[in-house]
Amino acid sequence: METAAPVRRLVKEVTGVVRDGLSQLPVENDVLYEEVEKMSSVLPTIWLGSQNGNIYVHSGLSQWRRCLHSVRLKDSVLSIVHVGGRVLAALADGSVAVFCRGPDGQWDLGSYHLVDLGRPHHSIRCMVTVHGRVWCGYRNKIHVLHPRSLQVEKSLDAHPRRESQVRQMAWLGDGVWVSIRLDSTLRLYHAHTYQHLQDVDIEPYVSKMLGTGKLGFSFVRITALLISSSRLWIGTGNGVIISVPLSESAGARNVSNNPQGAHRSMPGGVVRVYTDSSGSKLTPGSFIPYCSMAQAQLSFHGHRDAVKFFVAVPGCGGLSAATSETPLIENMELEALETKKPAAMLVMSGGEGYIDFRIGDGEEDEVGGETEPMASSQQHEQQDGESRGERSHLIVWQVTMQD
Repeated sequence: METAAPVRRLVKEVTGVVRDGLSQLPVENDVLYEEVEKMSSVLPTIWLGSQNGNIYVHSGLSQWRRCLHSVRLKDSVLSIVHVGGRVLAALADGSVAVFCRGPDGQWDLGSYHLVDLGRPHHSIRCMVTVHGRVWCGYRNKIHVLHPRSLQVEKSLDAHPRRESQVRQMAWLGDGVWVSIRLDSTLRLYHAHTYQHLQDVDIEPYVSKMLGTGKLGFSFVRITALLISSSRLWIGTGNGVIISVPLSESAGARNVSNNPQGAHRSMPGGVVRVYTDSSGSKLTPGSFIPYCSMAQAQLSFHGHRDAVKFFVAVPGCGGLSAATSETPLIENMELEALETKKPAAMLVMSGGEGYIDFRIGDGEEDEVGGETEPMASSQQHEQQDGESRGERSHLIVWQVTMQD
């Protein structure tokens, strides 16, 4: 049995992947794995940003430990996004570094553009891609940046106080949800017209579900935000995790007409069409992701400190690279990954400590119940005496996808 055969088959399948959605990788069928490795950053990559301003680029396919490229920027890297063949990195000094590929198809980190969005002592805390544009959170404002012209197409105030800070953003359809640092209210903005559509305060809901005794003296603030499986996942500074279904029916009557958007009736409903600032591009509307706290679900499984992040990946419980006899990527047909929706999504939250809000601050290991998360960090005390509730934890939920 030849051990190299699966690797060579995988390389041939990857050659059909459209790079950055722009062009195909020109690799012949008889190319060897070693030859592809010479152009490894042409293939999918993983970008890591550090507090000291370094960016590291690793392969997303194999030999993950080996760094392919690196560059030192002038301040801490706070956010990284990819859109339209460009990688944008938000820095703590209020600038955005924009990277593109070189003539050989590899990422060129030695040559990049810098876009200044404001004074150096105010950072860009978050970015999100929205319909081919990049929304950048800078102080209390959101700047909409074109990734190719590097021009700011629109600036809007997300909060009336200048000292406030846009902290998280999440996009779906024709809406962008925005959170403000040290605030319990989420704000929904239209992705095309930039209208302020809805405010949702989560503090009354959290206090009602858990009671003020569970929260102590700390107030509710939003520290993590994610949209996955048509649900808005909200993490708070108290370690509470909330999931809210998104639906246009929750508040579609509140949307006013947009002078830049053309509305035309079609059999079966209304189709919204929007133009860009120049009027040269039309974008069909999809739906506005309103939410109602009346349909919210609060997880009794949370963290002892702030929820640091959310991540969503396709998968099912019990299936992992660690337990599989052969690497998962070798067992998956690339065509199936591109054309079929996953049967389920795994949504993970990360934070310090674990707590069952039904029990409180007890250190019980067994929580039971049907709402038990699929996985968390190890269930036993470490030898150094650190308690289970103090260690960093991942909590994982499996969300079945609707047909």
